[in-house]
This record gives sequence, structure tokens and C-alpha cells, in this order.
Amino acid sequence: MSVCLDQRPEGWSDSAAAYHEWFAPLSARFAVNALRLLRLRPGERLLDVAAGTGSLALQAARAGARVCAVDFAPGMVRLARELLSGAGAAVCVEQMDGQALRYASASFDAACSMFGLIFFPDPGTGLRELCRVVRPGGQVLVTSWDRDGFPLPRAVQQALLAVRDLPRPSGPGPALRLADRRTLETFLIRAGLREVAVLEVTHDWVIPDPAALFRSLPQWSAPLAPLFRGLTPTDVARAAAAFAEIVTAVSRPSGGLRTTSLFGHGIRDLDDRTNQEDLHDRYRHA
Repeated sequence: MSVCLDQRPEGWSDSAAAYHEWFAPLSARFAVNALRLLRLRPGERLLDVAAGTGSLALQAARAGARVCAVDFAPGMVRLARELLSGAGAAVCVEQMDGQALRYASASFDAACSMFGLIFFPDPGTGLRELCRVVRPGGQVLVTSWDRDGFPLPRAVQQALLAVRDLPRPSGPGPALRLADRRTLETFLIRAGLREVAVLEVTHDWVIPDPAALFRSLPQWSAPLAPLFRGLTPTDVARAAAAFAEIVTAVSRPSGGLRTTSLFGHGIRDLDDRTNQEDLHDRYRHA
């Protein structure tokens, strides 16, 4: 089975600085909602999986949580360490595959993956790992983009159609596998979580310079970068102008793109001993 660029470390590693400049400000706004939902008490242990450049980890540490942040892309890990250290946040940052976490079972009070697990080659394994490292009664949070509420890919494709024909997609990309409420809810329930709830969270993504954002996409957006292959500088300039017109036409009064995500939240079952023993055995022999 082939693995897409956005499912490999190299798809994100070299783009960490551009990702932080262009996309982290939006993800940081959703991180505020995540922490409101988790309602962690000072001193509680949080694992942030596929942490990117550390937006959630920074906010959680400032609120008093003891945070470990992991990502599979070495470039993301390096930049997250630099940024968190510079901000004075005492966060443990490690390079690690979210499908094979190097933590003992029941090590954390909560574990989350903000727009990260959705890209895993095997998201089911990633979710089971999140559940394994959380104590019984602890919280698990997974966020996904809403299928109809994430306008960036559509706007990019419309702009590129002004300069080239695009191949018809064979199916939804990895980021959209959990992009509706029922699918995400079922995903969490099948992992053994209880009190599962899926919430919609919306923010307006303010883009001061849409054309500049468009030109930056091949640098940091692993899902969209393949669409730019073979474009000439003239093609990019024309498509960037078209993108700016599209964004301006659909932007909210705030000047932003209305962007919706799904927050899937559940509780690790208190009486999940059999499954936990099996997962712990796999951890010891990994």
C-alpha cells in the first residue's frame, strides 16, 4: 500500500518554519477550544501527539499541565523545542511515531491529537495507542477537519483550474477519513471509549495576503503540495491571483475563511482491563 507524502515525516519536516508562520496561528485558535474541553487541572499529565510546532503544548503548559509533545517529523520536533524553550515552557518534546508510542500504559491523564492522527497510515492503531497511554478514567481527544467546513483545498483547486486541468481524485485524502460526525464518533466508540461526544468548532481564518498564502503552500502543506508540480512561475502567479479573488469573495466580515473542525472526545473505560493487558503486552515486545 502506497503512503502519501502527508503521511511521511519528510512531508512535514522541512516545512516546519513555513507551517508555523502560515498555519499554526489557526491551529492555535482551535487549541484554545481543546483545552477548554479537557479542563485539565494544574499538574495533570497531557500527551500531545503529532504536536507540530507546539501550539497546544505551549498553551497547556502555561495553564499548569505537565506536557509531553511528540511528532514523527524531526524538523517539527526541532522547531517545537526551540519555540517552547524560548517561551519558557517546560515541555518534553520527542520525535516519535504516534502509532507506536514509547510510553508505558496509563502514563497520562489525557492524550490528544490535533489534526494529526487523521494523517496516520493506520489511524486505528494511533487511537489505540492514545487510549493505552491514558489512565482509566482519563480523556482522549481527536480533532479532524469537517468535510464541508474546510474551504482551503476547494479554493486552491478552483484557483489551479484557471491554469491547468486537475486529475479527478480517486477518493478522499487521508485528512478526510474522519471528516463527518458519525464516522468520528464510531471511530472513538470502537476503540472502547465511553461518553463519546463529537462537537463542531468554527473559527474564521483571517488571511491578510491570500496570494502570498497560496504561493507558500508548496513549502508547508504536504496534502496540497503535489497539486503544484509542473507549474511555471507564470502559472503560480495567475493561480495566486485567482485564489485571492476566491478568498475575498467567500471571506467572512472578519476577513477570514469560515473553517470548521470536529472535536471527538471520550473517556478511557475504567473497566478495560482485558484490552489494556493486551496493549501493554504489545508495548513491552515492540
